[in-house]
Amino acid sequence: MTENERRGSPKNRWTRWYMWLAYGGGILGVIAVVVAIVTMAAAPSRDGETVASHHNMATLTPHDAAALIRQHPSINSLAELNDLQFIANQEGITLDESIARHAWGDDFSMMVTVIEDDDPDSVVDTAITSGSSAWIKFSGSISGNARKAIDKFKSENPHVEVSLQTGRDPGFTRREADEAVVGAHFAVMAEDGVQDSVTYYDNDTIEIVVTVQMATPPSGEKIYSLVKAAERGAAEATRPDITDSLTISLSVVQHDLTGTGDSRAPN
Repeated sequence: MTENERRGSPKNRWTRWYMWLAYGGGILGVIAVVVAIVTMAAAPSRDGETVASHHNMATLTPHDAAALIRQHPSINSLAELNDLQFIANQEGITLDESIARHAWGDDFSMMVTVIEDDDPDSVVDTAITSGSSAWIKFSGSISGNARKAIDKFKSENPHVEVSLQTGRDPGFTRREADEAVVGAHFAVMAEDGVQDSVTYYDNDTIEIVVTVQMATPPSGEKIYSLVKAAERGAAEATRPDITDSLTISLSVVQHDLTGTGDSRAPN
């Protein structure tokens, strides 16, 4: 699997503004032995065709739910279990498959947060590469506390393979790159004539990629102004010298950017 396939399109984006799996705030309610027909509202697909789907969703008995939560430490609540059941029906898989693919994502994110809280400069990048594998790249050697956090995660999620990588410090941390993406995005969005923008971090080229939507092709002077705005926003969001290590690549398009998915920084 290539780096692009792991991260989606546009390539090599971080899972920064969106949880790897959004549980939708939790599906609350009393768990009972019922079968509900869940009808998805008709909506236009990307090719303009209207798509409607219907799924039979059977909720779990309280006894079965409690047993599954005891069996899977990564499931923290009945609401989360109901969400996993809903996802299973949406994807046409079993509940066990849904748990195996999705339940550990939050635990992985929390584990990385623990490592970063202990040593903010240690983590360069992370990615969930499939339903059962992920990797963490460190700027230098892996500390004892980091290994403890990783071992704890592995003991609770033995089916997940976590690859650990070490390398040269790129001059910024993952958190700083996250912050720089936000700063660059909002600074560009505030510029005159900008209709929309998509901003993400490209791990291959070590840069922030900004795609700007404008109604008409801009002048060279305007493009220069947009780049400077992005650099200024990134620096203000992190530290003044961030663009010494983390460059910004900006392009302007006239087409609609809707549908670019999780590469979009929040507006």
